[in-house]
Amino acid sequence: MHDTAFYIGTLAMNIYADLRSDSILEIGSQSLNGGLRENALPTTRYVGVDIEAGEGVDVVVEPGKPLPVEEGSFDLVMATSVFEHDPFFWMTFLEMCRAAKDGGYIYINAPSNGVVHRYPQDNWRFYPDSGRALAAWAALQGTPVTVVESFIAARDKDIWNDFVAVFRKGPIKRALPKVFLHEQVPCTDIITWKSKEIVSPSEQPEDVILLRQSEERARLAEEELVSRVIERDSVAQDLASLKHEQDQLKTRLAETEDERQRQLADAAKSKNELNLRESELRQREEEIEQTRSELAKALADLQLGQAERDELRVNLKFVEEELQLLRSVHSAAEAALEQSQSGKAALEARLHNGFREIAALSKLLAEGESERQQLLTDSEWLRDTGAVLLNGSATWKGRILGLVPAVFHYKRQRKLLKRKGLFDCAAYLAAHPDVAADRADPLRHYLMHGLNENRPRR
Repeated sequence: MHDTAFYIGTLAMNIYADLRSDSILEIGSQSLNGGLRENALPTTRYVGVDIEAGEGVDVVVEPGKPLPVEEGSFDLVMATSVFEHDPFFWMTFLEMCRAAKDGGYIYINAPSNGVVHRYPQDNWRFYPDSGRALAAWAALQGTPVTVVESFIAARDKDIWNDFVAVFRKGPIKRALPKVFLHEQVPCTDIITWKSKEIVSPSEQPEDVILLRQSEERARLAEEELVSRVIERDSVAQDLASLKHEQDQLKTRLAETEDERQRQLADAAKSKNELNLRESELRQREEEIEQTRSELAKALADLQLGQAERDELRVNLKFVEEELQLLRSVHSAAEAALEQSQSGKAALEARLHNGFREIAALSKLLAEGESERQQLLTDSEWLRDTGAVLLNGSATWKGRILGLVPAVFHYKRQRKLLKRKGLFDCAAYLAAHPDVAADRADPLRHYLMHGLNENRPRR
């Protein structure tokens, strides 16, 4: 017995019966994974009927055969998760009405959705108007009953949406309970004895709603994938542009280095020439000094005539002018050397700045490459995940799978994602307790939030 069937059945027993003294007949009472008999008190007269012997079964009866109980002998007659398996549920319903006391209650809980589960066969599903149809059938057969309440219950942890109906045998003359099942559980398509209108009607079963939500999530995932691909292409273009700029800077740096080497070579050449000129200047100065000494000695030793002295003076003046010229050349060479040293310092500063620019661009390029690789990884993951979620939707196999209830398709997709190593729902919930606490769908949470928050997928 699934979770909501047990929970709503327990509420029905406490609302529509006095467990201290009432008599209850349960159809399909065998306890496979728990049963409603657990709620009975020792003073409750409880009789369980099923098609085969087992735990919780007091009477065995063949399908379609009359119930071996006295007419009008039970305050509450119940059938939970039975009618979908019963090939003659309308006949069983008449037998339940026959077994109920006048003014007693008949309770039915049967699935309105879900996968095939044969026990030994699975025949029927029940929609919101089923309760009124059963009441009309019973009246036609001479056993009038009144629909007290019926509704479609919301699912809980399991996949089932239960159709629940409570009937009262005969007209409603005595007071009804102060509370009703539809007030205690989340539900839609509520029908009561006091109104012909359906409260909270829903044209779409919850399976269809969940299917459309899954389709919308798949569409959003596909749009996100396209957006990531576009973003990846944009990043690739930016990286290409940065690489082009880096190549240009490397070219400029190489040209600057060549220019620096040429200037250094020119400076070295100028320095060699200056050293050579200095050596020549010192040699000429030595020669001039020697000439001066010789002239002075000649003037002292010889008493030359005025003409000879004038000639010597002219020669001396010429030598002094040549010496002055050599000194000017020396000064110009020193100035050229100083200018070459200044150019060298400026060139080295430019080269240092170029190296810093290249280091910054290299760091930016490495960061861009890392981001590009992450985007490529996320894009490939989104593409593979989208392929699993949308796999075969346009093929004959996909159209057949479309007829399968959404929860089966949902579980199949999650198992396939885990098997392909794309996404493990259990591991994601274990790694992120906040997501588990919110009872959010792990894959949806990751696509909507976790991807942007850089949460690990597994």
